[in-house]
Amino acid sequence: MSEQLVQNDRAAKSEGGLGFWGRLINIYVNPRKAFQAIDDRPTWLMPLILIGLIAILATQLMFPVIMQSQLEKIRSMPNIPPEQLAAIEKQFTENSSQQRILTLVSQAVVMPIIFLLISAIFYFVGSVLLGGDTKFKKVLAVFCWASCISILGTLVVAPLVMAKGNFNVSISPALLLPGDSIGTTIHTLLSKFDFFTIWSLAVFALGFSIIYRFSVAKGYITVFVIWGIWIAISTAFAGIFSRFGM
Repeated sequence: MSEQLVQNDRAAKSEGGLGFWGRLINIYVNPRKAFQAIDDRPTWLMPLILIGLIAILATQLMFPVIMQSQLEKIRSMPNIPPEQLAAIEKQFTENSSQQRILTLVSQAVVMPIIFLLISAIFYFVGSVLLGGDTKFKKVLAVFCWASCISILGTLVVAPLVMAKGNFNVSISPALLLPGDSIGTTIHTLLSKFDFFTIWSLAVFALGFSIIYRFSVAKGYITVFVIWGIWIAISTAFAGIFSRFGM
């Protein structure tokens, strides 16, 4: 019996001692094992840095498409005099280098803040509304590691965007809609159901249930209800802004 306990203890330490690459690989192939290690020893900085670097690199590669997309939106706005439009296009061309740097800096600053805010929301829901007990660091760690799923999404979508020369690329049910539906409420709504977003949320829900000692069902219901609320709010605001040509 004592020998079996020693073996179990060694196995637990081995799982808890998963390094960066072990955790990253298991997030994709065996997330439960990864989150058990994270629950034992939560880390969040390295996955956040990795996600940030991939996002920044993809944005810099897609920057010409981003600039072109912004110009097309401006050109589509009514009541802009030709002289003003020409001045704006000239400014875009001359200040492209500064825009690149500004975009890079804003991503580096804003992304950690967004991760902290989202983790704080789930920590509040799990600890206050649902009466669970865990540390904020664990919620942040689980969210950062689960968000590594987005790296695959970026690696798939970014080349498609650069190949097409526009952002009309979607790994979601919105792909089934006709091209002239872009910008409509139904297109905006369906685009939220991106394959990699759903995968990331499902993985996060599992980790959420593990660190809070909730049932898996409770973890999934909590995460997807909050996500559903976010979809409703963001879709509603997108519809409001579209009425003003934004």
